[in-house]
Amino acid sequence: KIYNNYKNMIIKNKNILICYLSCKKNDNLWENLLNKHTNSIIFYGNPNLEKNFTYKNRILTLKCEDTYDYLPVKIFLMIKYILKIQEFENITHIFKVDDYDTNVDKNINNKLNTIKLHDFCGQIIYKNFNLYSRKWHYNKCPKDSLWYNKKYEGEWTPWINGGAGYILSRKALNIISNKNITPLEIYHKYIYEDIMIA
Repeated sequence: KIYNNYKNMIIKNKNILICYLSCKKNDNLWENLLNKHTNSIIFYGNPNLEKNFTYKNRILTLKCEDTYDYLPVKIFLMIKYILKIQEFENITHIFKVDDYDTNVDKNINNKLNTIKLHDFCGQIIYKNFNLYSRKWHYNKCPKDSLWYNKKYEGEWTPWINGGAGYILSRKALNIISNKNITPLEIYHKYIYEDIMIA
């Protein structure tokens, strides 16, 4: 009952942070992306980072690999460290999008502030899967990856397409961040970040 009441509320004074999932090889896109929206950041992985993360000039660098097979780890770490950065303590939601798969409208802030936002919502919802879905990552992971052309046999649930973007409330961010799971366990358990989040 409490969830249903919350679900039907329109949160006033939303403060939404657009979080572009990227990688170092796409850094040629970063300036343009950051210029589109002032309430946006870019995050990517750097396994050689001395700290767990750094945040400077709206770039969040995470201590992890920057390859396709580490997307679930990057998402989990982004969520974890967004909650630790003082500048983001008033963020009510994040809108996770991909750096080139998703074209974020210049009026996105106005649109998001006029619709109901749930704890977890997005543009494209999938309820079914086929055998190809479990092989989506084939030929996208490094050859030395645990996931290189290895079929995903893990849990499956209806999910929101990560390429089209999804929104998470601060409540959802805290639930995910507080999960008792390590980045290494995430790497071994998931290959699809949108399935992990769902």
